[in-house]
Amino acid sequence: MAHIARRVSARTGEVSYRAQVRLKGKPTESATFPNRKEAAAWAASLESAAREGRYFPLAAARRRSFHAVAADYAATVLPAFDETQRAARRRHLDWWARQFEGLSVAEITADRISKARDVCAAERFTRAKPRKDNKTGKLIAPKEYPRTGATVNRYIATLSHLLSFAIKERRLLDRNPVAEIGRKKEARGRTRFLSDEEREALLEACDKSEWYALSALVLLAITTGARRGELTSMRWTDVDLKVGRALVRDSKNGEQRALPLAGRTLTALRALKLKKGAQSEFVFPNPSGHPGAFEYFDSYWYSALARAEIQDFHFHDLRHTTASMLAAQGASLLEIADVLGHKTLAMVKRYSHLVVEHKATVIKRMIAAKGL
Repeated sequence: MAHIARRVSARTGEVSYRAQVRLKGKPTESATFPNRKEAAAWAASLESAAREGRYFPLAAARRRSFHAVAADYAATVLPAFDETQRAARRRHLDWWARQFEGLSVAEITADRISKARDVCAAERFTRAKPRKDNKTGKLIAPKEYPRTGATVNRYIATLSHLLSFAIKERRLLDRNPVAEIGRKKEARGRTRFLSDEEREALLEACDKSEWYALSALVLLAITTGARRGELTSMRWTDVDLKVGRALVRDSKNGEQRALPLAGRTLTALRALKLKKGAQSEFVFPNPSGHPGAFEYFDSYWYSALARAEIQDFHFHDLRHTTASMLAAQGASLLEIADVLGHKTLAMVKRYSHLVVEHKATVIKRMIAAKGL
């Protein structure tokens, strides 16, 4: 039988509700909640679980901190993911651990999660480090970005997976509180791509960049449709300049794929190899000399965009540019999906109108030629 008591903190005046459930043959379980509704729902869930034989040792959940369960999840579950996914989920786990510091896993309620979700959505982040202006010597702060609804939902998905692990593998909980909160609205995928004039202006601006490899990187992105991470992590051992092919070993969908290299891209990579190739295993090494790939080149990228006078354009939009050029040359949605590395056609449906426009042009040309 459940008993719910209203409590008022003598120090802060904060109101809370303590629920106690006495189960036959089991120790008394109790928990504190910010409102009576949550307390009643918890008590009803526990009593129902006991009747159905699904009793979970919630006392153990109160003794296990969220941080301990997150560490257990990181050690047990994360190794199964690829390097990119592991890095993203670790970043999410670290963020949730800061929000729930000092709390047990039993105290991770839907109310607390929804409040943390809104904090996540309100936060801003940067993609680069402060850099020194070569002329003035002053530090320039990197540009800040708001988190999108899609990004916030990825954070929530990681938390949900962690709590499912606590339920199924560690039997600490009997329900996942993430199921009780809503998700942020996700914007429709962007379809911004470069016109022919913008493309040439951007490449010309990249040629003038202070970072010698920016032009080769952008050419490679435009002509292959590869993702940013796939390009920056590329090693010379994965590039065959004689045959004209590069291998992406760790793609987003977990499959390897080959990137054909030709034209100006192949010429730029050959020049890059002669200039800097012997100094690093990575095609795009850190120009500062630090080991590893150069992941945070945003300051050079945005300087090139400004020099080319291109507005509202992201590096990821270079993939859309690849797709638009393929569609203009008559490529089908299936062919575009294959080039971009998508397993299904769902992600390339945004380009369907481009394919239709090309087909309409071809049909009109045929009708004019045949007098139909």
